[in-house]
Amino acid sequence: MTEKLFNQKEAAEYLGTTVGTLNSWRHDGKLTIPFVRWGYRVRYKKSDLDKWIEEHTENLTNKIN
Repeated sequence: MTEKLFNQKEAAEYLGTTVGTLNSWRHDGKLTIPFVRWGYRVRYKKSDLDKWIEEHTENLTNKIN
């Protein structure tokens, strides 16, 4: 079974940001979240969003050491 793909609105809500911010990140290449493109449609895998969150989670104790 294929993993559910989030549309841009769903992905933005999941990440707690806006569709505009996701678009900026994708176009600027600042924060690269893998995505799937079908023509003009952009989709995100939940597993990719979860991985991105883990990679960008900072722990205060890591900064002190």
